[in-house]
Amino acid sequence: MALIIDASYKAFDTAQIQRGDCVRIRRTGDTTARNGFVTEVTPDKLRVLYCNTQNNANSYLDITAADVAIGVWEVYWTSDFQTVNYEYNAPQTGGAGT
Repeated sequence: MALIIDASYKAFDTAQIQRGDCVRIRRTGDTTARNGFVTEVTPDKLRVLYCNTQNNANSYLDITAADVAIGVWEVYWTSDFQTVNYEYNAPQTGGAGT
């Protein structure tokens, strides 16, 4: 039995989104989106600083590449407010008959 296995996984393209970019994110099923700034980018995770309007406090939200890849999050981002990028993968439903 091997200790290390090869597995494919989803990762963020760190050349496309960077620290300081503005984002608008919405979780699938939610009616409202959150606006904020990217404070950390790694291949596996984005950390977003946003204003939580329920208690007027700043909050951090971690978005994983795996969740974006399966359609948990809808993400808009921009570096210059001229070009707005968009990423959303519709959630996959069950097989035939569902």
